[in-house]
Amino acid sequence: MKLIMRYIIALFRLFPVKNIMLFESMSGFQDNSKALFEEIIAQNLHQTYQIIWFVADPKRMQDQDYPNVHFMKKSGITKKSLRYLYYNCVAKYCFYTHEVLGYRTDDKQICFFLTHGTPLKDSRGCFGPTENHTHILATSYFAAELRATSLLGGAEKMQVLGFPRNDKMFREDAGTEIFLAKQNYKKLIVWLPTFKHINNSDRVDFATDSEQDISLMSPTFFKALNEKLVATETLLIIKFHPNQDLRFVSFCDLSHIVTLSNQDMLQENIDLYALLGKSDALITDFSSVYFDYLLLNKPIGFELADMNNYSSGRGFLVDEPLDYMPGAKIHDETGFLQFIHQVVRNEDNHVLERAKLCTKMNHYHDNKSAKRILEFLELDGANA
Repeated sequence: MKLIMRYIIALFRLFPVKNIMLFESMSGFQDNSKALFEEIIAQNLHQTYQIIWFVADPKRMQDQDYPNVHFMKKSGITKKSLRYLYYNCVAKYCFYTHEVLGYRTDDKQICFFLTHGTPLKDSRGCFGPTENHTHILATSYFAAELRATSLLGGAEKMQVLGFPRNDKMFREDAGTEIFLAKQNYKKLIVWLPTFKHINNSDRVDFATDSEQDISLMSPTFFKALNEKLVATETLLIIKFHPNQDLRFVSFCDLSHIVTLSNQDMLQENIDLYALLGKSDALITDFSSVYFDYLLLNKPIGFELADMNNYSSGRGFLVDEPLDYMPGAKIHDETGFLQFIHQVVRNEDNHVLERAKLCTKMNHYHDNKSAKRILEFLELDGANA
């Protein structure tokens, strides 16, 4: 089968490049890919280029109505459809965060790896060869160094232009606004738990297994947490990793805790980064989303109950990861509740720390990253 695919790809590579753009993101219709896509739509480039999004389930995209935009099923690793192979050989531009798009070997196709964030975790060996990419996106020169380390190369392909998804933190988003208008709160905290890869993946990030994929998730704690949230008129939104197997997460039907999956966000038309922009604080662990959140200079709580277990497992790209975490260090349930108390009382002792790290991790502090990418590719309205 692989030999047949190679012959088909070799044949399709002989076809001329067409005005086609391909998009992909493991997160689904989200992340850097979606934010760049929306700028392309805003600049009416879809009138010049046919746009194809590869998603897990095109049927779920029926409500997403864009002219000259088609949603196609993302093919499996060992079974690629003829249409999938064809488009990957004739598209002029390919934008992706995870699965590499674009199969040409000449210089007529641009393959832009938008990435899924700036790596703090040690992700060496998790990616393919860098020669697959024409360009690799980064938020700063230091972030580019971290990314090149994680990719085992590609420093010369790094483009410091900023993440398009970060633009959304500074803009109004209709779907997110409608969703939040339904909620009742004075303070909004977003919790983004990490994905442990324990119960539902062959890749083991942590040194030892545990009963829960996410720490501090016991029903007893959730009850005490909700009581704290009610008393302080605070809403906690928990957004799970797109690969999280929700069968291994304890859910509680509680008044001030909202849990969201990727499918929930698609149905509600919520943008994660627009949601972060409206939040008063973030709780995460070693997920690189907080490098983006630094642009807002709002409180960050680092939930580190599993850090030692993680350090002895997959590990980090920097020697002292705590030096890159400007915020409250949460190691247990008491620390979690204390962080919420501090947010409610507007107690924030890490403003200068965050600002300093932000300049290191983010070269640009604006909402124009998507525009910069299009200008770099000479695809902006003036040059299209």
